[in-house]
Amino acid sequence: MKKTVMILLLGLLASCDPGYVIYVANRSQNNVYLETDHAIESSLVSKKGPAYDSIVSKKVNPLRAKELYRLSKNQNILLFSNLGVPNPNYFPYKSVKIIKDSDTIKIDKSNLMQKLTKGKNSSYYININ
Repeated sequence: MKKTVMILLLGLLASCDPGYVIYVANRSQNNVYLETDHAIESSLVSKKGPAYDSIVSKKVNPLRAKELYRLSKNQNILLFSNLGVPNPNYFPYKSVKIIKDSDTIKIDKSNLMQKLTKGKNSSYYININ
């Protein structure tokens, strides 16, 4: 019996893949807008809870062809998460545009890794200054 329990526990521990989360963080003094080619919240596994509510609360102009989110000063928004470590081969959007004042930053598979800053635990940030 003890052997069976130990094998089950080891199997559970081995199968728990670590994951990561990527946020866009507005570190500037002005509003920043985030444009995605599909809704961020549609990618979440759980459709209820603080992360989902936080994303939906930032949504503006729902009649646009692309989704638009507003980040006020010192606000973050969950962009996506996945298992493993950040990898440019997994980017769930065609592109993401960050619109700040008269500047637009485009993020896609080709430049995702250069934009990331490691945070606590398995969190990564795309900081907008």
